[in-house]
Amino acid sequence: MSDLQDKLGQIKSKESFLEKIKRFIPGYDGYLNRDNSRELDTILRNKLASLLEENKTKIKNTVSNLSKSGKLFDSADIDKIDKKNENAIAKFHSAARGYSGAFDVVKVKEEKLTLLYENDLSLLADVENINSAFLELETNSASNLDTKESVSKISVALDNILLKFESRENLLREFN
Repeated sequence: MSDLQDKLGQIKSKESFLEKIKRFIPGYDGYLNRDNSRELDTILRNKLASLLEENKTKIKNTVSNLSKSGKLFDSADIDKIDKKNENAIAKFHSAARGYSGAFDVVKVKEEKLTLLYENDLSLLADVENINSAFLELETNSASNLDTKESVSKISVALDNILLKFESRENLLREFN
């Protein structure tokens, strides 16, 4: 919660003089805070997606390493985790934004935005663990070691992050 307030404070500090004056209009400050939270939500999800996109190179390097060592048949499982990784990237990019506009039917309250932001922030650690597992996979393939355990670990982690992200979507539907 304090992390969200710190980020909102950073955004407020960059506002122009006119934007600061508008905050004196009743209700406008809350509207801007929700709008800023919405922007933070989008920035965070895009960051998560871009971190997962880094795995594309690791996947290509792994397949290349397996090919060079005559283990090309092991790359079938890697194709599966590649698709899961792509699915997670797409979900992060296309997820509903955490705030509704003034005329939207379903309104998202500031408390819900905080829950969404905290949920998204918890996903960051999961994405970092997935990236570490992909690095381990790439390293193992380069060293001609068995990659099946790494592939399995990545597959489970990607499944879990997709389920966790689905709970985020349920949060949006839950509060009306």
